[in-house]
Amino acid sequence: MADKTHYYAPVLGKRIRVTPLDACGRVDKTRKAVVTSGFVTVSLSTETEDGTEITVKRADGSVCISEKQADTFKYFTAEIEFCGVNPSLLALVSNAKEYKDEAGDIAGFVYSEGKIDKKFALEVWTGLAGQACAEGADEASGYLLLPYVNAGVPGDISIDGENAVSFPMQGAVTKSGNGWGKGPWDVVKTSAGQAAKLPTALDPKDHLLMMDTALKVPDASEQPIAIPTA
Repeated sequence: MADKTHYYAPVLGKRIRVTPLDACGRVDKTRKAVVTSGFVTVSLSTETEDGTEITVKRADGSVCISEKQADTFKYFTAEIEFCGVNPSLLALVSNAKEYKDEAGDIAGFVYSEGKIDKKFALEVWTGLAGQACAEGADEASGYLLLPYVNAGVPGDISIDGENAVSFPMQGAVTKSGNGWGKGPWDVVKTSAGQAAKLPTALDPKDHLLMMDTALKVPDASEQPIAIPTA
């Protein structure tokens, strides 16, 4: 039987999960992740290197050689606009640092000058337009993964009398050399109905994975959650 191609139309955003990575792009299981539905937009911009154009003209001005080399994909630039304040989440995706109150709770965050050397993985779940759940599916979702991202910087913050205050993150860029593999999380449902990690490990040069999944999206806790060690 020939392999089937899945066709789907992602629409709207359901959930994001941010997982901390170490300096080598591997999951840092000594720290905690955050799952949230508190975002307005996730935007990705493609950065490419234009291929060299070679043009040689004859003495009479006509073109003798015209050749253009292929363009090269470099990385994605990511921006996230949040619709609420989650200091633990901002501390994962930007140069923000958690700020604790007298009870030891994480009450806020601070931005400090200096080099940004944090790394994280970003997962995004979307809805699927006009698609019914397959037999045995928990739900029908799109799944997008950026397995290795350099943390970004805070975007413009506006406080006025008409709009809610948001804290955007911008300038995050994907990197080559990810150590995600199949990942630490269950994100798909097998034909046997079991929750499972990715079926095939990512190549270290992969910057983005997009697929559909029948597994229920993770609950939005807003509180940091432990990363599975198995």
